[in-house]
Amino acid sequence: MKRCKVCRKKPRLERRVNNEGVLFCSDDCYDDYDHSPNDMDHPYIDDYEAIRFVYIDWMENYEDDLYKEWLYGTPRKEELMEQLDEFLGEFMDYYGLEGRDGVFSAEIYHYVMELEQLKVVMKNWKADEKVLNKRRKAMYEERKRRKEEEEIWG
Repeated sequence: MKRCKVCRKKPRLERRVNNEGVLFCSDDCYDDYDHSPNDMDHPYIDDYEAIRFVYIDWMENYEDDLYKEWLYGTPRKEELMEQLDEFLGEFMDYYGLEGRDGVFSAEIYHYVMELEQLKVVMKNWKADEKVLNKRRKAMYEERKRRKEEEEIWG
């Protein structure tokens, strides 16, 4: 596996590349790299930044959002999947290119495919009873704490 050009760590969720294909583990390492060209002039940079940001957000939060349906009744799984479909619709041109139009095109296509796979994971997702019970308990404790604070502070 490739490693970050700056710190040599294995890139994880927040990985990114520049328009030369140099790999970084984070925005910080990307910013620290002295030999990077100006990516802001690249025609795909805005789409790359958008899909990368949304990908990171979905991967960090999709399970919490799915548990919210069980705890609060909203958002529903179907609504979440519709939101993701709507967002991915903006990138169908890249889907057709299959990443063959340069580094950012390949990265955007990679994120599109990852988010398509996330839809499959979400479709088949089922709440874990132990995790659900822990979340319910935490929710009740938070409500209790807020109620006590409200009684104290008025």
